[in-house]
Amino acid sequence: MLIDSVEITVRAGRGGNGIIAWRREKYVPFGGPDGGDGGRGGSVYFVGSNNVDTLSSFRYRKVFQAADGENGRSKRQHGRAAEDLELLVPQGTVVIDDESGKILTDITEVGQRYRVAKGGVGGLGNPHFATATNQKPEEQTDGKPGEVKKIRLELQLIADAALVGKPNAGKSSIISALTGVEARIGAYAFSTTEPVLGVMRGGDETITLVDLPGLIEGAHRGKGLGDKFLQHLRRVSQIIHVVDATESDIKIAISEIDTELKEYDPILLEKPKILVLNKIDLLNPKELSSLKKSFSQALFISAQEKINLNDLREAIQSN
Repeated sequence: MLIDSVEITVRAGRGGNGIIAWRREKYVPFGGPDGGDGGRGGSVYFVGSNNVDTLSSFRYRKVFQAADGENGRSKRQHGRAAEDLELLVPQGTVVIDDESGKILTDITEVGQRYRVAKGGVGGLGNPHFATATNQKPEEQTDGKPGEVKKIRLELQLIADAALVGKPNAGKSSIISALTGVEARIGAYAFSTTEPVLGVMRGGDETITLVDLPGLIEGAHRGKGLGDKFLQHLRRVSQIIHVVDATESDIKIAISEIDTELKEYDPILLEKPKILVLNKIDLLNPKELSSLKKSFSQALFISAQEKINLNDLREAIQSN
């Protein structure tokens, strides 16, 4: 299952406490202050990784805590700083402050690191408080708490092209035919219930395609499978709009999807788009000829019967 939105809490570690200690050496009965400082608490980082492709590791565990720094020791030995906590996320993960709604960072590269919560500084040992008039300070400070933040993670899949359309338009059949990926295919609404990624290869070129679950009227408001899938369109370079050629009114079918894209984010309509009329094997020659006259800009294919798929491949590669 693709987990593409989660809410978690991250807690950086607390700094260790400084201590009060005194020199204890032979022949030095009145040794001076000797307490060490506390170590720094661990920070929390998000790190881009190509070894994970969903946010599933955050699905059930909701609080992530970095370690605390060690307390100081005698002989002015500082406590050890805690190790930082690194949380691996897929490329395409947007990190959002859940309380303010502010986008903190966008993890787009493997190895990219972002410190989301800073560890607390260590406290000071009593040597820091010695003065000319106070040779035996009974003072120290405790370590500071680390930052605590409520975070929302949103995954926006990074792909070259996305297939969009109404349920049963045949998008799953197309991505299977173009990439060989096994997509769930069925003759009923919402056969695809989560995005499916596939790679189309042509010579030395590879193009990543994503098949998004079918959209219905009101999808931008969360209706049907909701607007959670529309977020994945923001990163793609082009949109492949798939329409069932047997629809009773092709123009309305096209308009309905364009409206959902516009209502969600008008920028989506500015992306290069390929209009594909699928299932032409179900039309008679007269019906097909009429459609070609009405929609001369479209590609007419049958994913089921492998008709004109090379034309679609070439259009995607050249777009």
